[in-house]
Amino acid sequence: MRKKRQLEKWQVDLRNCVRALGDLEKYVHLKDKELLQKVVKNMRLAITPHTLSLIDFGNLKDPILLMCVPQAAELDVKSGESDDPTGDEVNSPIPFLVRKYQDRVLVCVNYSCAQYCRFCFRRRKTGCARVGATSEDRRRIIGYISTHPEIEEVILTGGDPLILPYNQIENWLKAIRGVPNIKRVRIHTRVLVTLPSRITNNLVAVLKRNMDATRPIYVVTHFNHPREIVEANIRAIAKLADAGIVLRNQNPLLAGINDDAKTLEELYRRLFEIRVAPYYLHHLDRAKGIGHFRVPIKRGRKIMNKLRAKLSNSMLPRYVIDSPEGKSEL
Repeated sequence: MRKKRQLEKWQVDLRNCVRALGDLEKYVHLKDKELLQKVVKNMRLAITPHTLSLIDFGNLKDPILLMCVPQAAELDVKSGESDDPTGDEVNSPIPFLVRKYQDRVLVCVNYSCAQYCRFCFRRRKTGCARVGATSEDRRRIIGYISTHPEIEEVILTGGDPLILPYNQIENWLKAIRGVPNIKRVRIHTRVLVTLPSRITNNLVAVLKRNMDATRPIYVVTHFNHPREIVEANIRAIAKLADAGIVLRNQNPLLAGINDDAKTLEELYRRLFEIRVAPYYLHHLDRAKGIGHFRVPIKRGRKIMNKLRAKLSNSMLPRYVIDSPEGKSEL
């Protein structure tokens, strides 16, 4: 009889996520529950045990709470908002691949996350449990990249690539590594924030096997507030940094969460101290149902001017807006 394989901690953590409003009510009183039922039908709920441990449930304006607890405001669709604000669909020559730039492509390997952010710009896909790329899709994507030698970089995103099983992560990296014109791989992930237990020795080994000095792997993570950085996150980051993986951070400017220079200065200083380079500060995309998080561009520019006076260039991200045509600096 085959011995049952023991789950790793990150898998146990995933199983113990809060995924239903009834379970969430054990932590916080929910107003407008009927409206919230409609909200989670459009954008599913998942909060990891790690994040639950950081939330101050006695403060309904707690920034970590606001990022992951559903709100009735998500049903409010504002003028100009779109299901595809960054143009994934119009810039997709084949399924799961987005190409807005000549030298790089973005690949949505899955549409699942450890935790679902209420401000997600790709919520139409991540929020509704859409099926991710299959092995046949991967072959088609590798074929496309192989026949376009001007493409030098592949960005793996989703969803979150790092909640895939080890073998699937390795299959993607091996396939990409087999394309001679690819010089860099970038992985966009939020598990370093919400599920630090995912950064196991086995995962680090998979990444190291598929990189070298001439073909590095970059991990771009997504810390939004300094309170998200605690010892478990710092240990996870150190594992990757010690393995030679370059770490960067991109985050959106979010109303009521990090829309002040003091909070962002603390965030970027702390990230830099733990070997994560601030990369992009995104003006929030015009996705449907996230308008209550959006900060006016004029205010965003004022915040950036204050940050420029306080931070060295090595700690200062670029303030950008993403559109179907690509990123533009603000």
